[in-house]
Amino acid sequence: MRRRQHSALMTERRSRVPTSSLGSRIPLTSLIQTLAVAEYLNFRHAANALGVSQSSVSARIKALEEDLGILLFERNTRGVRLTEAGRLFVERVSAGVEHLEYAVKSAGMAALGECGRLRMGVHGLIPHSFLAKLIGRYRTTYPGVELEVAESTAREALMQLRADQLDIAFVVGTPDTPDCRSRRMWTEPLVVALPDSHLIAEQEHVTWADLAGETLPRPP
Repeated sequence: MRRRQHSALMTERRSRVPTSSLGSRIPLTSLIQTLAVAEYLNFRHAANALGVSQSSVSARIKALEEDLGILLFERNTRGVRLTEAGRLFVERVSAGVEHLEYAVKSAGMAALGECGRLRMGVHGLIPHSFLAKLIGRYRTTYPGVELEVAESTAREALMQLRADQLDIAFVVGTPDTPDCRSRRMWTEPLVVALPDSHLIAEQEHVTWADLAGETLPRPP
């Protein structure tokens, strides 16, 4: 008796075209279980693979078919088989679930800094050997991140950083940036070339104060 009632209901509702807003009300669990049954063509095997009861899978798919007004599976004593409508439905749902899984994975990777884009500003006075090694290690560690490098003055790099045009900037010296976090990455000694006759040529260490009043060349 129950089987006849269900068949009559399906026959009546199959003529109804699903509305475009129906998809937003379909639980994801129902779609996952539908894909499992389509793969195994057996409710019991699908339920075992999902770790749920067979009755739960059967009830969910029956409710989904009734909501859609479409018969997705034809049942028989040996198992089930997809209807033509069911085959098309499963094909589209499978692609949608794959896109959803990719979106979740991509979002997780982006949150961990493993993919996306990093905009880097570089002060022209920074040694290229240091940057080459640093960038090389970063690209090896995070191959999914697109790295954009722009060379500029320290002032320009800091202005772009504050304007959210850069994500990180490498500059020389200790910038006065209370609104940004800074970290010393490396230090290296600087030397000054002087004639032997210069007053400070014999000094082992030279400070910036010692060079006050001297004419220094500007970098290009």
